[in-house]
Amino acid sequence: MLGPSVRLLRTPGHSAEDITTLAAAADGSYACTHAWWGADGPADDPFAPDREVLRASRERILGLASVIIPGHGPAFRPDERTPR
Repeated sequence: MLGPSVRLLRTPGHSAEDITTLAAAADGSYACTHAWWGADGPADDPFAPDREVLRASRERILGLASVIIPGHGPAFRPDERTPR
């Protein structure tokens, strides 16, 4: 934990070393991540060494964050159409 509202999560998938920074704010939780996806996908990461590990990390992130800030592309609010 970096502070009372910021913590690091191990979220492997795109690479074995990936982490997500999760920050709590008054209007929700923000996840800065490199889980290789955005609001429209892709569902598959062509570089992921293990697709199931990536899926599990994405599910973990989606369970904790109301806003995803990906390593590439704009921030988005996940919904039922968000690829897993």
